[in-house]
Amino acid sequence: MKTRLGVLCLIGVMLLGWSAMPFAQEVPPTIRVLLIDETKTFTSTMKVAGTIGALRQMGLFDVSVRLADADNDYADPLAGINPESDQEPFDLILILPRGLDTKTNVNIWLVSDGLNVLSSFARGAVDLLSNVVDQVFAGSGQTIDVSEDLWPGFLQASYVLKGWM
Repeated sequence: MKTRLGVLCLIGVMLLGWSAMPFAQEVPPTIRVLLIDETKTFTSTMKVAGTIGALRQMGLFDVSVRLADADNDYADPLAGINPESDQEPFDLILILPRGLDTKTNVNIWLVSDGLNVLSSFARGAVDLLSNVVDQVFAGSGQTIDVSEDLWPGFLQASYVLKGWM
């Protein structure tokens, strides 16, 4: 009888341990992404929707979307716009310029802090985001981040001052 009670207690402890295991696992942080869409054609709109869907489906990215109307591909799409006071800063800002429609600009800007400053997790998120966007916009554009061009670095400095990042 004592052994039977001991075995039942042991099984109960094991079941409690197994049920508590998922709670003990570390949940990765969510990367907040602002996607700024300057495109105007139906094809580009479908690609943007596909990008947003793919990123949200991963469960790693919290994606917000903002439509912008810029005069040229190097215009700051957030110029003169301040973030809402209760809004948390974004980790990454992805700018899909108007030139993707006409293929006059093949640069998709991925704005982040310097890659040497980011954690390894955030750097992996930058690489993952870049790969997803490059696959969706293959033939139309290529993602350029702060390690490849100065423009995303200038935008990042401006967005930090304004409170976007």
